[in-house]
Amino acid sequence: MFFFFWLASVLVARQVQAPITALAFTPGGGQAVCGSQAGLKLVSWPDLKEASFPATQLAHINALSFAPDHSVLLVGGGISGEWGGVEIFSWPQLKKLHFLKAHKDLVNGLAWSPDSQRFFTASSDGTCAVIPWKPGTEPAVSATYQGHSRPVLSIVFLQDCNRSLSAGVDQTLQLWDPPACKLERTLDNHLKAVNDLAVKPAGVINSAPVMVASVSEDRTVRLWQPRLGRLVRFTRMQSVPRVVVWAAGGESLTVGLNNSEVHWLDAESPSLATLRVWDAKLGRIHSIAMHPKDGRVLVGGEAGLAVSPMQK
Repeated sequence: MFFFFWLASVLVARQVQAPITALAFTPGGGQAVCGSQAGLKLVSWPDLKEASFPATQLAHINALSFAPDHSVLLVGGGISGEWGGVEIFSWPQLKKLHFLKAHKDLVNGLAWSPDSQRFFTASSDGTCAVIPWKPGTEPAVSATYQGHSRPVLSIVFLQDCNRSLSAGVDQTLQLWDPPACKLERTLDNHLKAVNDLAVKPAGVINSAPVMVASVSEDRTVRLWQPRLGRLVRFTRMQSVPRVVVWAAGGESLTVGLNNSEVHWLDAESPSLATLRVWDAKLGRIHSIAMHPKDGRVLVGGEAGLAVSPMQK
């Protein structure tokens, strides 16, 4: 009897384990915010001790983003098939300032303009929204981009050309003008859904066009110069890459895969050569964040959180 009670307890515990679907380091990197269907929590770095976070109205949390001026945190998600929203919390006070329903389905991606005066959302309803941000005023959607034919999974802002780049299930990356919500260029080399985008850190752009990494269900990692419409290089992975981040210096990429592995890729090599591999032992990787100082990554997956080992 005891064995069956224990087994039932284990099964229940596994059922309620919520995959970590969104991560963001706090300014300075002393903590990280984690999002899942179980809500939001703060963890210390690198020991991952948990601290409380205000309650959320979002049943699913898919994206987290601090404003460049570090004044607020955006939390994106919603209820699948019903609505997508953004919660705005002050930082570091953690006071909920606003709740905005911006879409008819989940918010999957968030991005800021460098001046912290507007942010952008990507949604499963197939649209992206432009939302001006001014402290003390109620945020509202000012424009909607409707160029994608299927759910949009990721969005970034390109500082070199003041354009947004979004990607999703329709296999395309689309470069568009935020004020006019007008399509300027489509990049369609991927053969399946594009899961994530990441922009090479601004400090290493210089005069060269911005570089963007994309990862797709077609098992490829690709580097682009979107303003030029140029595919720079790509590599094929053994498992589907789900999330991607750049190293602070832009010399490498870190990619989280469906098979629980995390791969570091040489962004400068013609073949995006693999530098090292780490098995996070979390099942499918859903989220990843690069620590701003020590070079390690925090990974979120089916079985919780893990911190990558220091590179020798």
